[in-house]
Amino acid sequence: MVPRSRGRQRRVLNSRAPARRPSARAPDRFTSRWRRAFGQLVFPQDCCLCERTLEDPLRSPVCPECAAGLCPLVVPTCPRCGLFLAPSVTPGLCGECRARRRPFRVAVAAAPYEGAFRRALLELKFRRREVLAELLARPAISAFRRASVDHGARAAGEFPAAVVAVPVPFWRGRRRGFNQAELLARPVAREFGIPLVRGVLRRRSRPPQTLVSPSARRRNVRGAFRAGPLPERLAGRPLLLVDDVFTTGSTVEAAVRALLRAGAGPVDVLTVARAPSSR
Repeated sequence: MVPRSRGRQRRVLNSRAPARRPSARAPDRFTSRWRRAFGQLVFPQDCCLCERTLEDPLRSPVCPECAAGLCPLVVPTCPRCGLFLAPSVTPGLCGECRARRRPFRVAVAAAPYEGAFRRALLELKFRRREVLAELLARPAISAFRRASVDHGARAAGEFPAAVVAVPVPFWRGRRRGFNQAELLARPVAREFGIPLVRGVLRRRSRPPQTLVSPSARRRNVRGAFRAGPLPERLAGRPLLLVDDVFTTGSTVEAAVRALLRAGAGPVDVLTVARAPSSR
């Protein structure tokens, strides 16, 4: 038998050698570059709030600096209406909650209506930056989860059974194309694992609250909300009402009263922001 040449033996040995595994880093670098290029092509390249150029639009619609300003504020608040209290004020009920009874059980907000939160909510509402809804819902979810733990609602079996978004009048919703409160309510319901109930609360057309003086807002929304029959599984159960901003409280209070008349149990209110004063 003719012995094999060394070159052929080397080729045979190389063919039997295990194949090299591809580097784990190469796909990661490729995926990151592809995602960044795709995001810059399809999504806005500027921060929604400060218009700085985004390095990775797919990761977030705002730059890291603006995102840092969208964190929930952990300071003393009124335990009933969620008004953020000044450091010099003794913790407890605010003056208005001591003066009159609120129809809701508790109202919670992530932060005061100022700074990055105010800019983001205006962009969402008036410039249709719907991508901001998920980002704004996160601090509100954190604030409500913290408030629920403080009040022991989940342990007592009183955690809301469903989410209801504050509706907009029919023609205003058709003209705007969306309801910002519902966009915020979707991630809230998903995070808490409870249903988002649509169509149970309707709103008649009235002048926008932003065009009415604070003293006239309560009259403006009187009788503006009507709640249809609640699903049988929700009759008498706690509900969570979601809106974008708690200003004077007139809008959410009118909506809460309509839900109570329809047979709801205690209603909690969750908003992204709270105006500095309820008056």
